[in-house]
Amino acid sequence: MPSPDDARPELGPLPGGHHGLSREQVLESQRERLLAAFAQVLAARGYQQTNITEIVKVASVSSKAFYENFDSKETCFLAAADAVLDYLRGLVADAVAPHQGHWPEQVVAALRALLDFFAAEPDLARLCLVEPLTATPRVAARFREVMIETIPYLRAGRAERPDNAELPESTEDSLLGGLVVLTSRAILAGEPLPPLLPDLVEFVLAPYLGARSARQIAAASRADE
Repeated sequence: MPSPDDARPELGPLPGGHHGLSREQVLESQRERLLAAFAQVLAARGYQQTNITEIVKVASVSSKAFYENFDSKETCFLAAADAVLDYLRGLVADAVAPHQGHWPEQVVAALRALLDFFAAEPDLARLCLVEPLTATPRVAARFREVMIETIPYLRAGRAERPDNAELPESTEDSLLGGLVVLTSRAILAGEPLPPLLPDLVEFVLAPYLGARSARQIAAASRADE
């Protein structure tokens, strides 16, 4: 599921008769199709209007197959989100690897990779950034856990402070919230995501580097597109 090329596995049914697949392979195929179908239906309907009947129809599997994999649409949501997030962790790690020791460049690379991915996969953008907060308390809590995982990477920017001045403890939390709001607003408005890069770069870097340096790096990120 979780890549620009394979985020939507083939949703058609498995061929009838002797398709040569083991039961484990059949179950894995069904699971992948269900996750992809969930993301598709969620993007079209929103969580509250998403139902299992529509998910299994899009996935071309039976309701029995759904319940063999998931207890509910909530657990399906969590599984889909975790699959995408696992992929994104690797995507960001690869993006920042060439910039070791240069935190501002890592921020630019990470934001660019994420925006490009979500631009290519709008259904997954809604799944990860729009729907979690209004789905269920459990999904919202999982979303919060992911945000907390990200805080140490932003806190590394405190070492970049030119005057060693302390920042409020809530700085990183506020920055993450702002990033989600700005990006989800663009998703809901149907606006392209990659052009957001300079604004997001400046927004994240300003508390650590100061407004002027953040603005310069943001302008350079625009020129690099």
